[in-house]
Amino acid sequence: GASLGAAGLGPVASLGAAAPGAAGPAAPGRLAVPDDIAYEWIDTAAALAGFAEHAAAADRIAVDTEFHRERTYWPQLALVQIAAGDRLALVDPTAVDLAPLAGVVSGGALTVMHAGEQDLEMLQQACGTIPARLFDTQIAAGFVGMSTPSLTSLLNRFTKHRLSKGDRLADWLHRPLTKAQLRYAASDVAHLFELTDRLTDDLGRRGRLQWALDECELSRRPPPPPIEPELAWSRLKQARRLQGEARTVACAVAAWRERTARSRDIPPRFVMSDLALLSVAQRAPRSVDDMKSLRGVQFGSKGGSGAEAVLEAVRHGLEMSPDDVPRPPASDVEQLDSDLRPAATLVGAWLDQLARRNDLDRALLATRRDVDMLLAGSADSRLSSGWRADLVGGTVDDLVAGRAALAFDPGHGLATVPLAETQSPAPA
Repeated sequence: GASLGAAGLGPVASLGAAAPGAAGPAAPGRLAVPDDIAYEWIDTAAALAGFAEHAAAADRIAVDTEFHRERTYWPQLALVQIAAGDRLALVDPTAVDLAPLAGVVSGGALTVMHAGEQDLEMLQQACGTIPARLFDTQIAAGFVGMSTPSLTSLLNRFTKHRLSKGDRLADWLHRPLTKAQLRYAASDVAHLFELTDRLTDDLGRRGRLQWALDECELSRRPPPPPIEPELAWSRLKQARRLQGEARTVACAVAAWRERTARSRDIPPRFVMSDLALLSVAQRAPRSVDDMKSLRGVQFGSKGGSGAEAVLEAVRHGLEMSPDDVPRPPASDVEQLDSDLRPAATLVGAWLDQLARRNDLDRALLATRRDVDMLLAGSADSRLSSGWRADLVGGTVDDLVAGRAALAFDPGHGLATVPLAETQSPAPA
């Protein structure tokens, strides 16, 4: 496994927490939350520039974000929490431009996150960049047998710290934030350095530190671009079953809905519900009166501009050929030969046991998509390279090629056995 020095994880960083019961007055510019975690509230360009200069010199930073996306098309960043060295900052993105953080995030420091996929999206949106190096504590935990654990679970297992309770329904865009929100936000990053050190020690003992670092690197990628409007219809599971005219209308109306939602910065369902879209696709209304009888369709008695826009989209859909409807990439199950689908189940059962025996998160080892891609001969299957290939070896190939079979051992569960040692089953 990789050494801590090679990983560049650096020393444990103190966040200046006072001993319980010994908290004195907060330092100038700082507030002390009830957990005695000292933090800085940053809502001016000057304060952010000063903190960014400090953070840029750190070996590692810990980052978390709070955001809302339930009422907008684009997620709304509400707070950025950053720990660097002996300082922890809560940065208000509603009051200050986050551009100074771009150099901090994309510099040489290791960025520590917990379940950071959506946080990466927020950083890309706010700073135009993602971390140059990443350690995700949730991903790392999968290599010590924990399946997508919460930060609370990880801290309970590896440290003596307990997270402040947060309100899942809190409005993070409302100002001022409550003391409970501030406490919760600060605690989300306050102990990530210590947790990282505990995890890397455990991973090092298991010889899996490099596995975890490699997996974190795979997760360090820019968020995908928004869906192409012409492909938006494929997100509706029921729309994929539509044929002919119904499918072309669904494509056109869904594209109109996606563009409208994007331009107005509201969720597509606020423009038109999925139920209404499917109703329009199946009935292809030619007038406002036609739409009034459709389920889920809600316009004023005279329709208005929204109704006319829908009718225009319907007309466009009726002019399309089914061959003109863009199709998303076929799913791996559709690509997989039907004769190999039982093999996917067989391989999946073996991988279940392999994960248990090796104290690995099963979903981290392989998803059904990974198995299907491997069986379909795709070089993009995660099982074909890296630590997964090292662990799985040639067993899957042997099972699929008929060179090995699975047998059940009451004491040890499933075991692979060379086919020569088994009695071949009679064809069904």
